[in-house]
Amino acid sequence: MDPEAERHESLAELSRGQRLAVVAAAAAVAVGLLVHTGATFLHLAPRNAATDAIGDTVNSYMAPEFSQSWQLFAPDITRTMTAVGARVELRTADGTTRTGPWRDLTAQDLAELRGNPLPSRIRQQLATAWTAMLASHDAEQRPVGPGGLDSEQYLKRLALSRMPATPRGARIERIQFRSTDTTVPPPPWKARGTRTAPVVRIYPWWPVSTADLAQGRTS
Repeated sequence: MDPEAERHESLAELSRGQRLAVVAAAAAVAVGLLVHTGATFLHLAPRNAATDAIGDTVNSYMAPEFSQSWQLFAPDITRTMTAVGARVELRTADGTTRTGPWRDLTAQDLAELRGNPLPSRIRQQLATAWTAMLASHDAEQRPVGPGGLDSEQYLKRLALSRMPATPRGARIERIQFRSTDTTVPPPPWKARGTRTAPVVRIYPWWPVSTADLAQGRTS
């Protein structure tokens, strides 16, 4: 039997309600494709009257889940690997202070990502939080504007959530960060002389409040 005739026969066997549901679903898919295609075009297009009028709406739809980047075709190759570490200062039950050891937060995340067929996006947040903090703080590590305060608190909460539980009666009073930047060695055919020794930077201590602790933690 002709495939076209079979299709019409199959549709004829459907009830009126079922046919309406099929038509509505097809129309919804078509409208969704048109909207997404149009939003993608406007998101990537140069500034024009349409983007001036509805640019905010388009951007809110496209970002972050549908963020577009031409680096897909011309990738920005990573030249420096940054490892972020942190340590905390504890106030013990007897009133004395104790500085804990450095913990390599980046190494913790990489250990859970490597070999995991379904890696959690939570383990990719540290690099984003670190970049946001650097972009919103000055050379003295002072926050610039409200965005700086938000990025600082977010980074602290993220780091503190990766710290082990504190001893009974102790509380975390301060946290300090350390970054280790390692230059990726050039390929053998490139000229020699590129710095490969890691560059370690230790940042000032930041106070820790209850608002910086993850929900459910008291220290």
